[in-house]
Amino acid sequence: MNSIWKLVALSFLVANNFGGAMASANTKIMNLYKQKSYYAFEFTSTVNSIVTVSIIVGFMLGAMFASTLAKKFSKRKIGAIASAFACLFNLLSMIPVHWIYLSVMRVFLGASITTITTIIPGWLFDLSPAAKRSLLSSTYQFFLTFGIFISSTVMLGIKSDVDKFWQAFLYDAVVNVACSFVCLSIKEETAPVHGLQTQVQETNQTVQEQNNTVLENKNEITWGSKQLRRAKLTIVLFSIGSQISGINVVIMYATQIFQNYFDSPMSDVYGSLIAAGVNAVSTLPALPFVSKFNRKTILFFGWFLMNLGHLMLIAAYVFDVQLLILIGSIVFLLGFEFGPGTMMVVVLGEIHPRKFNQQLNSFGYTIMWIVNIIVVITFPYFEKIVWAAYTIYFAVSFICGVILCKIMPETRGKSSDEIDSEVLGIKTVQDEIIKDDLTKIANDETPVGRRGMKRKSSHVFKTRIFPDRGVYFTIFK
Repeated sequence: MNSIWKLVALSFLVANNFGGAMASANTKIMNLYKQKSYYAFEFTSTVNSIVTVSIIVGFMLGAMFASTLAKKFSKRKIGAIASAFACLFNLLSMIPVHWIYLSVMRVFLGASITTITTIIPGWLFDLSPAAKRSLLSSTYQFFLTFGIFISSTVMLGIKSDVDKFWQAFLYDAVVNVACSFVCLSIKEETAPVHGLQTQVQETNQTVQEQNNTVLENKNEITWGSKQLRRAKLTIVLFSIGSQISGINVVIMYATQIFQNYFDSPMSDVYGSLIAAGVNAVSTLPALPFVSKFNRKTILFFGWFLMNLGHLMLIAAYVFDVQLLILIGSIVFLLGFEFGPGTMMVVVLGEIHPRKFNQQLNSFGYTIMWIVNIIVVITFPYFEKIVWAAYTIYFAVSFICGVILCKIMPETRGKSSDEIDSEVLGIKTVQDEIIKDDLTKIANDETPVGRRGMKRKSSHVFKTRIFPDRGVYFTIFK
């Protein structure tokens, strides 16, 4: 059994790996990189967009192939090797050659990192004890935003010293090494699933036959089966709705967005720190509620705040109110991290049928990064009409949220069997046992009283199942 602290370390390092990479090539760092490059280049808005989006292209490629790799190799090996490659590409990014060279390095870096971040939701679900699963998955987003904050803090030390630009990539490289060792130390064992299908040790032939029937029904479902349509639609809407919100625009362009807000040569750094700090702190309020409230309640409350932030930003840019830009960005980040951000790993770890979890996550993350590529690379072209960009983000995100609220299953407190049952429309072994039991009791004539008179048992009021003993009882009067 893996210790809970080892799983926390895994979650922390994978998330920091990802967060640090996102923030390590911002506008400030690129300006310093340009001054040290062996081959001169102009740092135009187009170059800025390409360098910024290059790592997201890598994220997309990593997500596309993660599912295939997971079928051939153990997750611990994938995590260790991917982290080692991420360290290598971080080190190579420290060499100031040219923006094209840096872009290529960041494509490979992104692919290496996302290979492990794509498998982490299902991996944490499988490795975590049921009592700690929700909290461990939800803290992943805090660790991710903490990695972004650390990378932003590094810029305070770098300031405008061109000889220190490489330090922006150093933190992430160190995290990569630690992540590789932790992945190798993980034991590939599955935590007990608290569903009857895996816990009940069947003691009669009827239950065994019912169990076999359910398994056969699940095995008949393929990637193209109609039973997976709801799961596919859910992940598509979640991926588009959460990412078209513009979260990576606010994070990756923070130095540019806030560079004119403060009267200081370090204005862009302060702006980035505010965005990263608010982003990290915003994940904390949701943590106490993850185990107490329904997933959908937390998710869509945050989604509402996120959309409110959109409306504030639209008004801020229409009427050119600088203070409202700051407030709107903070409200937006609070909403995103309380809802879609914090709940992302929780939802993606639980919402899918176990058989297709890795494929659906790979599918969803690929869509996420395609959406992000479009959003991030087009944002600079809205420079004079930023309100239009946020109007698009609001409209699409709002529509996706409304539909998701209707079709997404609630997974809190449910076993993997119960989630499969709801999403795929297949009855669990527990359902079949209870159904058969109630039918027999309802039709059974039971001796009653001293004279041996018989009557029908028609008032069943409780069914108890004891999975540790493999038996069940129905109490009636």
